[in-house]
Amino acid sequence: MLLAVRAVATYELTAETFMILMIEPPLEGAGHRVKDERLATSPTPFCELRRDVYGNPQRHLTAPSGWFSYEFNATIEVAPNAPLPSDAFEHPPQELPAEAMNFALPSRYCQSDLLTRMAYDEFGRFGTGGEKVLAVADWVRRHVEYRYGTTDAMTSAFDTATERVGVCRDFAHLVIAFCRALNIPARYVSGYALGLDPPDFHGFVQVYLGGTWHNVDATFEGIRPALIPIAMGRDAADVAMTTSWVPNTLTEQSVEVREVAGWRGKRVVAGGCSRAQYGTQAQGERVVLDDVDPGTTHPSW
Repeated sequence: MLLAVRAVATYELTAETFMILMIEPPLEGAGHRVKDERLATSPTPFCELRRDVYGNPQRHLTAPSGWFSYEFNATIEVAPNAPLPSDAFEHPPQELPAEAMNFALPSRYCQSDLLTRMAYDEFGRFGTGGEKVLAVADWVRRHVEYRYGTTDAMTSAFDTATERVGVCRDFAHLVIAFCRALNIPARYVSGYALGLDPPDFHGFVQVYLGGTWHNVDATFEGIRPALIPIAMGRDAADVAMTTSWVPNTLTEQSVEVREVAGWRGKRVVAGGCSRAQYGTQAQGERVVLDDVDPGTTHPSW
């Protein structure tokens, strides 16, 4: 399917500051491909493309004191979100690849070491890794109430296990902590989701079973039709949509994800701060993604 994505935000900054934006999905992934995109920032017209330690795409820029805003638009081809197989097997720790090992350990918001006894009491009886993860997601969905305004940036998985209320970020942190307590690597993913009500950025989980990563979303009973990852890390601290070095106030934010009807796979043109070439790009440049010279740098994150 083809999805149209739009994300807009405005901040009031107390002073000039360096900023990091993480709102653009990788150009290509296991289940998606960006067909076109445009990122506009104001009043700062330039943004440098970087990658963090996990390979996630970032935009680096310096914004002046006062108002700063961005608008990101993209058209993204997405494969249907596949369910986690119940027979997916877990790996012994000594057989985990390096990319998964880091996501098997406790982190700031996912204190798996504090939840080990609870995890084994609730889920230790299940056989395969897939059965355990599905049981974890079901437990979190049934025992944690989804309610806005009940948690904040300091809320951890241990807090959610105790207070039993939160939003997608908190659901994901608790799933991750339980999975890691069961020796199943799990990582936090920020992204876009089709059918989210109300529309917003979304936080979900990927678990490493059977030699690959699988999407898990405990906020939804069933399978979300499409999930587009933006960035992945140990927990939400690694994948903030915006980071600044001065106090700021978010005054406006909106996210829209919708299916594009009648698409037949034709080529689309990208504009704005495109990522067809690695480096600093000014707004207004236009690149046809399908026509990029194979010899140029075209990162596929």
